[in-house]
This record gives sequence, structure tokens and C-alpha cells, in this order.
Amino acid sequence: MPGALLSLLLAAALPAGSFSVDAPASEVRYTIVHKLHQVHGVSREAEARAVVKEDGTVQAMARVPVVSFRSGDGNRDEHMLEAMEAGKFPFVVFKGIAHLGPSRELPAGPVPFEGEVELHGVTTPLQVPLTLAPQPDGSVRATGAFEVSLDAHHVQRPSLLFVKIEDGCRVELDLRMRGGR
Repeated sequence: MPGALLSLLLAAALPAGSFSVDAPASEVRYTIVHKLHQVHGVSREAEARAVVKEDGTVQAMARVPVVSFRSGDGNRDEHMLEAMEAGKFPFVVFKGIAHLGPSRELPAGPVPFEGEVELHGVTTPLQVPLTLAPQPDGSVRATGAFEVSLDAHHVQRPSLLFVKIEDGCRVELDLRMRGGR
């Protein structure tokens, strides 16, 4: 029976309709690198919505309040909020579109979402590969990762001992999307 359930999940199709994020069951993580260490931050306050159309087009939008990220070091978090100018640019936003086709069948691998990310008031094009996996409770788990350039978004990179953090910021998504909201 477990093999049959796995086959069902792998061959699943998304129903047409709206999906909204279950924020407490989801998280968005970032990783930045300094020569001396890596910093990981996490937010469990994502806002996201996806609309699956009859033709298999998926339109998605997600945003995360910059102030919601926590690294476990309050002082470091304050420096990041200053660098991100969180009062002026309160959200990181992604908007994207994917095409599943009329069957809306989910592939075994990632689905490419073509879109844009807005960070620090600057919008750049971005492709985000998301793996969409139906869950036994009827939700859909969307997972993926991508890199953004802090320099391209005009973020003054923080430094430690006169050495700036690296330009690339890795973002990882683990969103639980629920239908009918």
C-alpha cells in the first residue's frame, strides 16, 4: 500500500483554484557567507498565494517581512535590518508564473517559475525551480532554492573585521500551501 500511495502522489494533478500559505507550517531561510562564518536566518511569517488556472498556468506571489527573519543573534539581525533598510523596504517579494499544461499534472522534478524578485526596492528577473508535492492532508508542499545578488539590489553588504559578506544570498523556501483560502 505505501508504494501505491507514492505512485498516486507522484502522478497527482493540481486542482484549479486558489491556494494560500499556512505560515506557521512554512519557512523561508537565507544564508549569507563571510570568510569567517555563515549566517542562517529564518522567517515563519511568509505570505503567499497561488492561483492554478484550468489551462495549467500557475500564478504565484510570495512576500516575507524583512523584520521577521531571525538568525539567533539579535545584534546581527539588527545590522541586517539596517543594511536592508527594513523601514523603507519592508518586504522581499517574488512573483512568478509556471505552466503545467491542461492536465495540471505535477512532474517528478522541479517546476520552473519565471518571474521577478523585489529586494531592497530593486526588482530583478529570476527563475525559481519549485518542487510541488501533494501531501496526504490535501495541502501542497512547495520547496526550492535560489540565489540573489545583494549588489544587484543595491544592498550595502555588512562587514566584519573590514571584510564584507559575499554578494550572493541563498534563499530556501519550504511552503505549505492549502487550497480554498
